Amino acid sequence: MYFKLKNWLGSLEWLFNNNADHSAQKQVFISQDYSSLAFKLACADDISDTLPDILSPVEAQLNSSLSKQNQLSILVLFSNPSTSESTLHHGRSASLPHNLTNTLHHHFTIKKPAETEVLELTINNEAVNLVPVRLFDHEQHTIWLLYLFDQQLANVKQLKWKTTSLQDSLSRGIKAWCQTQSKIRTAIQSERSSYAAELHDSLAQILGYLKLKSAKLDKLCQRPPHQELKSITEDLATYTHCAYHQTRELIVSSRLTLQSDNLSEAVTNSIKEFEHQSAIVFDLDNRLVSENINSKQAMQIIYIIRESLSNIVRHSHATHASIILYIESMETLYVQIEDNGHGIDPVAARTDSFGLQIMHERAERIGAKLQITQRQPQGTQVELTLNIGNKR
Repeated sequence: MYFKLKNWLGSLEWLFNNNADHSAQKQVFISQDYSSLAFKLACADDISDTLPDILSPVEAQLNSSLSKQNQLSILVLFSNPSTSESTLHHGRSASLPHNLTNTLHHHFTIKKPAETEVLELTINNEAVNLVPVRLFDHEQHTIWLLYLFDQQLANVKQLKWKTTSLQDSLSRGIKAWCQTQSKIRTAIQSERSSYAAELHDSLAQILGYLKLKSAKLDKLCQRPPHQELKSITEDLATYTHCAYHQTRELIVSSRLTLQSDNLSEAVTNSIKEFEHQSAIVFDLDNRLVSENINSKQAMQIIYIIRESLSNIVRHSHATHASIILYIESMETLYVQIEDNGHGIDPVAARTDSFGLQIMHERAERIGAKLQITQRQPQGTQVELTLNIGNKR
């Protein structure tokens, strides 16, 4: 009897330990501490680089606790309905369906997202299931955590229970990053406004006075006996006018604000500004679904666009101009600006015109390619291309 009881107790102990080990394996993902994940996101310089590195191991860990039929992809979507823009982030090793970004943009940014636990989508004639989790709203953005199943849908309640800690850490980390970026933008804008005010109250006013006086002096030298000074006064008037214009443009540029690195909004505001300065009709064809560029790239691009628009207003004698923005294959950003004016010969540009040179220098700073050519049958075409990589 003692022998049988001992054997039975030993078997019970083995069974208990085996189940405990099995349960521990199943609970590894649930008990994971994601505090470091939230900290990394909060301290990220560029969230487009940090998020993919974070999502990849988390996705692999979660899939290890799911069956082969329930494998998923973890996505984070930044949606901005006010500007009709979406930015999608995913793990670096994720293999996503083609046109997924456009489909998500349509459902979460263009349309009002449906309040449902599971969203059934058709992408490339194939059905996929999406489990959306609304993390939070920040300014004009809504941030979504999306679980994409291209095969069999897992148990939604269990999935959300397993990923409660993940959702909380992603929400805290991304929210802290958004708040930090807002503070940085506010500080930068405040500093730029201060410099702009100082330029306006000092250098701009002096140059404005010199511009008027040099122009008057140039007119006086058109009559004898000072005609021999005409070439000097003409150069003086030209350079003074150029310095005044560039200072005014610098003041305006210093007041530029890119909300959340929003290139589209900055371009729209710039077009409205130059429309008020002329009778030229400006057409904007903005095909950007997502903007995968950083603040440095966005700022240099808007400077180039503004210089192009300024040249059209001041020199082209055009009646119509068009601006096109689009991304090809999620890898190359294209900006194209055309007008129907007199046209420009970049080779024969005036030696006292620094605008074109500065535009090329700005393009080089961000690794972009800038081409300025004559448009047929008339006018000028400015084309900027920037390789932004496949960072959806």
